[in-house]
Amino acid sequence: MITLPKDWQIYSSQIRDRCRDLIEYKIWGGIDLIKLDAWRHNFKTAEEKYFSACVLDSLIYRSNSQTYSLINQMLYKNLNNMFRILGEPDLQNFPACLIDRSADLLVRLVPAITKFSPVTKSSNEILRFMKRHFRVWENWMVNPWNIEKEIIKGVKAFIFIDDFLGTGHQFEEVILDSNLSDIIETNLIIYAPLIAHEEGISYLKSAYPSLNITYSEKLKKNSHSFFVNYFEDEQNEAKAFYIDMLAKRGITPGIGNQYGYGDMELTFAFEHAAPDNSLQVLHERHDNWVPLFNR
Repeated sequence: MITLPKDWQIYSSQIRDRCRDLIEYKIWGGIDLIKLDAWRHNFKTAEEKYFSACVLDSLIYRSNSQTYSLINQMLYKNLNNMFRILGEPDLQNFPACLIDRSADLLVRLVPAITKFSPVTKSSNEILRFMKRHFRVWENWMVNPWNIEKEIIKGVKAFIFIDDFLGTGHQFEEVILDSNLSDIIETNLIIYAPLIAHEEGISYLKSAYPSLNITYSEKLKKNSHSFFVNYFEDEQNEAKAFYIDMLAKRGITPGIGNQYGYGDMELTFAFEHAAPDNSLQVLHERHDNWVPLFNR
């Protein structure tokens, strides 16, 4: 059981009001008051209500408008800087080459998917945003398993697009699924998630030293681990409370992923989806649980 602060009800009310203001002022685009209140009603006891306030207080949310800003930074700043550092003078007019249909500068955008990924995979969603809002031409997009054929055609740079880098294991699955390990060693391959966690960055850099990684926003373990920051003195008790709360609703998180995939303890979500590295209470859809976000 977790310890309730004396002023927990005041704190809970303040967080509720702040969230409602963020929704009403359209800062939290994509969330409405009905959805917020339905999610808050999942929590029944005083301890559960306090826990939900902590989750909302720690929530990092990126609406579609904010996601477009992250994409804009990725296209017009991060990738340009990377091409400059790598000494690629032919790519200095990036991303204009992705919009121009008259000339092929031999750059391709690639979704971070395997052959078995659903069409709803989040990296596909980011590419759809690029097509709709940044006028990127679909002809400059290829799937990972077609990269070898594109290299034969003379393509010289491949940019993997994704919304979120967590542990790095899912992107490694993409690499292994399309046999890209050797290709990374001999070609310009860039992994460009909008949001990247330092653990995933470290893992991929260690496993694939020739892989170039850039991102628009970075998350850090010490700063973005929920139980560390909100239950510092009783982390074990809070984690046990959390698992017990889910169990009472018939929800059983996977072993090793009890606190989000890779046990990363994140409370992060995009408007289009929450990554599975985030706590299950945010995106679980169950007979006894209403989600705040899609998964």
